[in-house]
Amino acid sequence: MLVLHWRQVFGYGLPGLVVGVALAFWAGGRGVSAQTQVGVPGVEANGTIAFTSTTGGSSQMLYLIDTRNQSFAVYRVDSQGGRGAGSVKLEAARQYRYDLKLSEYNNQPPEVSQVEAMVRAIPAKH
Repeated sequence: MLVLHWRQVFGYGLPGLVVGVALAFWAGGRGVSAQTQVGVPGVEANGTIAFTSTTGGSSQMLYLIDTRNQSFAVYRVDSQGGRGAGSVKLEAARQYRYDLKLSEYNNQPPEVSQVEAMVRAIPAKH
């Protein structure tokens, strides 16, 4: 089981990370990050989607989404001067498989049940 896990990391996660880090340094806060702001997805390879966004400073956020395993990771990439130049730091990681099974969580009103009741109260058009 452990061998299979490392095979998956090197087969899927590592290529996505490499593509994402290359994108972060290549884009330099211009190309890909500007595209993601208008809804254009990043690069996809073997079920892993990678894109970046700027933080307003000298670093970028790199997002890797593994659609096969329903998980994601967020990295901070410091690409310019200073002590942390060229560093990559894992900021967050999560499997979202079970999140998607919730009908609602931490939402603003109206609740899903209230919306459903309002829709059901609308007379059907024939």
